[in-house]
Amino acid sequence: MLNLAVIGDIHSNHVALETCIRHALERNVDEFLFLGDYISDCPYPQKTMQIIYEMKERYICHFIRGNREDYMLNHRKNPEERWTYSSASGSLLYTYENLTDQDFDFFESIDIKGIYQKEGYPTFRYCHGSLTASNELLLPENKNMVKIMENLDVDLLVSGHTHTQESRMYGSKKLIHPGSSGIPWYHDGKSQYMILHGSQQGWEEEFFQLPYDVDTVKKEFETSGLIQKAPYWSKLNLHMLSTGEDFSSPCLQLAMKLCEEAEGKVTWPDIDEKYWKEAAEHFGIS
Repeated sequence: MLNLAVIGDIHSNHVALETCIRHALERNVDEFLFLGDYISDCPYPQKTMQIIYEMKERYICHFIRGNREDYMLNHRKNPEERWTYSSASGSLLYTYENLTDQDFDFFESIDIKGIYQKEGYPTFRYCHGSLTASNELLLPENKNMVKIMENLDVDLLVSGHTHTQESRMYGSKKLIHPGSSGIPWYHDGKSQYMILHGSQQGWEEEFFQLPYDVDTVKKEFETSGLIQKAPYWSKLNLHMLSTGEDFSSPCLQLAMKLCEEAEGKVTWPDIDEKYWKEAAEHFGIS
């Protein structure tokens, strides 16, 4: 039997990450698989990256990158892309300015997908979004889902990015999402990860939802200055950390709609904070 801890979508939440790692080690896992989105949205990305580097040195770990790492790499290659301190792009800019050359080198060194192969265990594939795009969501409403799974050359695909915990069968093939450790949806905001238990017969998933010190993370939004640099985006994430309810995408869409109605056009990231405020209040976030 081989036990593989699968952790994804950390989003700079180093406190939740440490909780998941500690829980996994208490269960004597053999290896760790990290599915990307190590950074952004929460404060102090450097603390998360330090944990990642320590894990790389101390344990058998497998790493891929997510769409958030791609955002950072693309921004570095395209400095004309305009990010501002605002609810629209302030969290991205804050994260970017807190990354080091070591971080960028690490992101460059890893792929958006991987294949797990070990003698005596069935081979499976893993990715952040999909096997071809770091930002693709492998959910039932994706019209390509059936085709993606039909074309899969192994019986198991493990994917992050959805921030949900679930497994689904497509014929004889299984798709598993381990949930988000750092910005989790549902389960009252508890941190999520899974352990894959492997044998010659296959892999069985065990999902976990863990309470952690959310108050410490909330305080760091203040001490880091992130809440001032990305006000309403931070408030949306603080709400999600407390409740597991995600309003980030609909709030962005509403803020853009309000801006367009009032000004005749909208260009991201130029969305005045008054529109963010109105949109956030619409979803009960003050």
